Amino acid sequence: MTQSGPFSERVVEFWLGKAVDWGQATSSVTRADIRAHLPKLRTFLQQLLQELQLTRSSTEAMRSFPFLGQLVGRLCWNRSVSADGESVDRLLQCLWRLYSREPQNAVERRANQWIRNLLSHLSVEGGRGSAEGGAGCPGQAPHARADQRPLFLSNMVALLEREVRGSCCPGVHTAERCPCDDVRGASVTCTTLVTCPEAGPLIGALLQHPTACDRATLSEGFLCALNTALLGKQLVLEEQALMGLWRHSLPSLEGAALHLVESALWNPSPSLQVLEQQVSDSVLPKASAHHHPVFLVVNDVFRVLLVETQGSPALRALVQTFTRHFLLSLRLLHPQERLSLKVFFPHVPASLLTPLLQLPPDVPEEAWPEHLLLISGSLQKVGEEEEDASRRRCGLFESWFLLVQAGFWVDVAAQLLVTSGPETTPPLLWLLTFYYHPVHLEEHPAHTLAMAGEALDLLKALCLSPPPPLRPMHTQALERLSSTCPHLLLHLSVSLAVFSHGPVSAVSEVVRQVAVQPGRYREAEAMEMTSAVTVLLSRVERGLSRRAQPNPRVQSRLRTVQEALCREGPGKFSDTPVPLAPQLRVGKSPGIPPDGFDSRSGVSAPLVFVEGGGRIPFDGHSCPWG
Repeated sequence: MTQSGPFSERVVEFWLGKAVDWGQATSSVTRADIRAHLPKLRTFLQQLLQELQLTRSSTEAMRSFPFLGQLVGRLCWNRSVSADGESVDRLLQCLWRLYSREPQNAVERRANQWIRNLLSHLSVEGGRGSAEGGAGCPGQAPHARADQRPLFLSNMVALLEREVRGSCCPGVHTAERCPCDDVRGASVTCTTLVTCPEAGPLIGALLQHPTACDRATLSEGFLCALNTALLGKQLVLEEQALMGLWRHSLPSLEGAALHLVESALWNPSPSLQVLEQQVSDSVLPKASAHHHPVFLVVNDVFRVLLVETQGSPALRALVQTFTRHFLLSLRLLHPQERLSLKVFFPHVPASLLTPLLQLPPDVPEEAWPEHLLLISGSLQKVGEEEEDASRRRCGLFESWFLLVQAGFWVDVAAQLLVTSGPETTPPLLWLLTFYYHPVHLEEHPAHTLAMAGEALDLLKALCLSPPPPLRPMHTQALERLSSTCPHLLLHLSVSLAVFSHGPVSAVSEVVRQVAVQPGRYREAEAMEMTSAVTVLLSRVERGLSRRAQPNPRVQSRLRTVQEALCREGPGKFSDTPVPLAPQLRVGKSPGIPPDGFDSRSGVSAPLVFVEGGGRIPFDGHSCPWG
């Protein structure tokens, strides 16, 4: 009688035949036969394991037991067998003995991949606790398992992690074999393990592995599984792993940016302290500083949504907060790792980047007027120096978007319009008008600036005079200007209320008239103005808190205005969440390559679909205004 190692051919044929006959164990007759043979199967598997422990390599084991792969594979796929604790423990240990820590040939590499696939299958089956498996062994609970599976998973994950971290693409490799193949293979194996705690180190190693060649691209199924687990809060990634996921998966990055936007837009009266925490916790500013493609994608999402929401105050506050956190994260990088600002803002004139992206605390207060005159003059030149209409509008849009990102300088300009002399008023008022009405200022500059000047003169007359009740002519003028430039009027009134020396009661009444006068706005407009005044007052408070020398008079006036507005009654400054934008989802433009980046400019090109509406693509070459 021939032998297959220490086992007789008859014994081997018997168990192979049983494995084939049992198949997927779908009938009651088959399950009954499995129950009858489980004790003997456990004994046979234990004997097989003892023999495997004597072999020195996977090649030797497969040569000594050529039936091993077929037998173990079929038994692992049988739910009634894999539901039996003792049997599956022995199967896992057999697989562990077959796995090559350092595969020496193609056979061992293929065996490793086969074992990974079986591991993925067993992890899924183990999570189900299938009812039919519970009937597999009399007297044993369906979930009765020893600690072999977690131990096996941990050991297997540790081996795969070492393989991934040790995989180094030489740059030149044969068509048949590349070390990066192991990286992709490990990502395929890990697809069904993403919610297993034991898989955490392997997931981190895969996401942080450098993409040396196209064969190191991670499996789409693996990336989708990670996204699904993150959305379902079944997975928490460390910062570096999360950044790695965003570099590999454009949908995941866009989803993270949209989630941050939705959080900001959902609350009409956002707390800047909460917003600061949301932005910091998102890790997006830090990831943007480390990886400029991440910044470009997030920027494009902000850019498109600003147009779609018509410059929502809450969204402007988010963009400004994000930019400040990004700039602070950029500072923390080593100078050799820090890229030029032009890399992050490729469509903005270099003359604008340095002055606008300097934070106000970094510039002495006595130099603020001169600094803002430089910013205002540079912005005006963008529209004056370009003769081509299309390119001029694109340049103006990019300059306006940068001004929104650097909105902290707009707050300083509004303050200086109150505290500085008349010689600085025209350029500062132009800057504030460009921030709120860029299209009107470009199309009708004289009329738009005249409107802004009228608003400033009216507010100064009302706020700096004794506090009699507002006359009907003043109320009518406020209503007329509120219909044409509500947010500009509101910003000017808040600055006058906080920084001027006028009677507090008078300025509080003016702010109330501009922001929350009953019946003047539709409900949606009233909520937007409520949000805007809350954001403005919070921004002023934040700016004051960052000054080296506090100003007690200004801080006292700020508190008085805040208290006066809070006394308006319930509902005016409610914390009830109200969505301020349509439902949004991100897809890809039909003209964008599969990797999600526009090869023409190196800038990501998301396409935002608005539920029930149109769609707005932006690729860095077209102007959303036109």
